[in-house]
Amino acid sequence: MRILLIVIIVLIQSIGFAQLLPLGYDTLELKHEIILEGGMDFAGSAIQKDLSGKFIYGGFINEVVKNNSFDRHGAVNRLGAYGGVSVEYRNYSKKLLKNRNWGYLIKAGADFFGGSVYSKDLFGMIFYGNDRYKGETIDFSGTNIAFMSYQKLGFGMVDLKSKSSVSLNIYNISDRFNTSIRTGELTQNATGDNIELILDGEVEMASNKKFNQGVGFGVDIDFKIPVSIFKDQTSYIQFQAKNIGFAYMYEKQKVYSIDTSFAFDGFKFDQLIGDNAIISDSMSVLDSLGVQSSERNRTVMLPGYLQVGKIVDANSDKKLQSFFGMRLYPTLIFSPYVYVGAHFSLYKAVGLGLNVGYGGFTKFRTGLYANFKFGNYSVGLASENFLGFVSKKASGQSLFLRLRCAI
Repeated sequence: MRILLIVIIVLIQSIGFAQLLPLGYDTLELKHEIILEGGMDFAGSAIQKDLSGKFIYGGFINEVVKNNSFDRHGAVNRLGAYGGVSVEYRNYSKKLLKNRNWGYLIKAGADFFGGSVYSKDLFGMIFYGNDRYKGETIDFSGTNIAFMSYQKLGFGMVDLKSKSSVSLNIYNISDRFNTSIRTGELTQNATGDNIELILDGEVEMASNKKFNQGVGFGVDIDFKIPVSIFKDQTSYIQFQAKNIGFAYMYEKQKVYSIDTSFAFDGFKFDQLIGDNAIISDSMSVLDSLGVQSSERNRTVMLPGYLQVGKIVDANSDKKLQSFFGMRLYPTLIFSPYVYVGAHFSLYKAVGLGLNVGYGGFTKFRTGLYANFKFGNYSVGLASENFLGFVSKKASGQSLFLRLRCAI
């Protein structure tokens, strides 16, 4: 019941889509195909699910929960999430470009991708406050926080035999945020009333709340290539590139830039920030602190990804098949993710898969998926972080659902 409830919540509330591990590659010739996918993945390299889950499902964060995650932090840490929904229609009977093997596809969906690279000191200051660091220097240099959500509509071609496809997409950018702190140090004396701050960085955010912040153009590419890894045995290598492109933010973005150092003497930390703080977002105060504010149009990259690997042949008679590969987002927030797994065909209509992976927003993860076929319909349920459903000490949670109708 818990997994079913999470699936329903994800399909209703998610605003993005992310790739799940292969549920099977069907090489049978088809006339029409409809694919509905949805899901969400969140994880951290140091923050345990017992803490990150509180921000998603709610709950009280006590000292034990904070300490368990704090002790796992290193010098460089990652935290992030991606997810969403997508629907795709493929018509193999209507030929394009006078080529008998190419049909067409129409797709629509919505994605979000966000995360952060941060230091242990930054986590400690956020969750414990500045009292923990009196007489010390809080170093949050190298912090990067990014988020983007967008909706897409695409049209493309699909090969009847190989199911390889390519589509051109148009995107609506509904939200974007980016923070980059190259140098950040906050030093307090032992009593906390003398504070020195060195800061060099930039913050970008939307200057209004409009749903249409920018427009983008990109491509989705999915090539499936047969190869002979062993003698008299054909395997399939899949190369995917999704949401590769750029967007122009025609709604001006508010940009705060700072490269300065200053000191406060006789003030407590909580007197400088907060509802009644000296530091506010008024232009006069920001100017006096050396913060330059401007509004600019931006051209930015879409948070697309690349994935290449061996996939499962759904029409194979083998009871056991391997799959492996690598996924890469072009951002430091997401480190290269490599995975390897095994697919078990219990019956003709039932398949199970198990995998281990390393990278992404976290370190080691264990994945699990199941695929069920009922005539022309199939249902796939997958998680790339299954331990998140059974252990509070896991790095996060992951769940994706795939519905397919093929005739």
